[in-house]
Amino acid sequence: MFDQVKLRDFIPMCWRLVLRNRRRYKAVIAAIALGTVGFIIIRTMGDSVETKLGENLELLGEATVLRAEWDNHEENQHPGQYYQRDVTRLKQIPNVIAVAPVVSLTRCQATAGTAEWNPRLTGVDHAFWKTQTPHLERGRLISASDVVGRRNVCVLGQEVAQYLFKDKDPVGQVIKIGHHSFKVIGTLGGIQHTDIRSAVFIPITKAQSGFQGLNWISEIYMRADNWHNVEAVHDSARDILTSGHKGYESGIKLIHYPERVKRVKTMVYIVKIFIYASLVVVFILGKVGLTNVMLAAIQDRTREIGLRKALGARDGMIRMQFLTEAVMISLVSGILGVIGGLAAVQALKGSLGVEVSAYVMSTSILMDLAFTVMIGVFAGMYPSAQASRLDVVTAMRFE
Repeated sequence: MFDQVKLRDFIPMCWRLVLRNRRRYKAVIAAIALGTVGFIIIRTMGDSVETKLGENLELLGEATVLRAEWDNHEENQHPGQYYQRDVTRLKQIPNVIAVAPVVSLTRCQATAGTAEWNPRLTGVDHAFWKTQTPHLERGRLISASDVVGRRNVCVLGQEVAQYLFKDKDPVGQVIKIGHHSFKVIGTLGGIQHTDIRSAVFIPITKAQSGFQGLNWISEIYMRADNWHNVEAVHDSARDILTSGHKGYESGIKLIHYPERVKRVKTMVYIVKIFIYASLVVVFILGKVGLTNVMLAAIQDRTREIGLRKALGARDGMIRMQFLTEAVMISLVSGILGVIGGLAAVQALKGSLGVEVSAYVMSTSILMDLAFTVMIGVFAGMYPSAQASRLDVVTAMRFE
């Protein structure tokens, strides 16, 4: 065991020896550092991209969306009505990022000039757009101020815009629905199912005050922030709705898509397995490379080892010296990799448009530094043991 003075001299000595022999360690340092960069990028950006995928319903096929509606009207005699208090309570569920009440008529009479069609009429608020796949093609969407002000504005699905306006830009035009006139403020594009494609969207407050049969909420859309949380959100939403509609529990229908979530999870896990397997291979190669380099260093420094033993260095000190050098090389590699990983994450997050979790970033750095230290320990154990076993006379005579 070294006393405090020897230990204080021992660490700088090992560091000087590492610097003196730095050229032989360049390839190993590069390999371990690249593995570190890859680990930080994959773990940090993987978490951020996974969150971004949860937000991008077009890629997930609405796997994170749930819809509450009513079923079984004849048996339970329920009118099929949800209340604003249901919406308020659903918004309090953890991991829910959007709750949107919806009222709708399956058909209405819409005219624009001489063109006439019978689209679906849907009353929504500003949160509705966060729960849907289609994106805005022209103009703007219905906003919170439109809902509060009960404005006569509308957004058209793809088929409605084509039927009523042909090749003309609908934005800024006026359509009539029943006895009301609405200014078209936007049109939808992207992937659209039938209820979106063939619908006219107006503020929910205007729909409830201006049209018969739309005074109550018939559907509620919800969106979870991540596919991992869909089942928990589903269970919490069911508890809230059943507790708020006692006696009509059998009529509550809460639709979600567990199979879609399962397919997405499977695809992501497969990709992650391949990526992490590749990183494991890089770390193993780094360990093997460091072991070989340390063995070669012992071969080249045999006379140095013999001289140290001749001057009184014990086997334990020689063993500790080479083990410390291996750990230092590995730790330097890890620090360089962390710097490279942080720079790469900063560059990638802007181009990918994702937010990086500080918790995931910090844990990735700590885990990686722990791995690199372990690589140094395991890679240095055998070479350091070999160095400590060298006979002092044989080592001094080595050419």
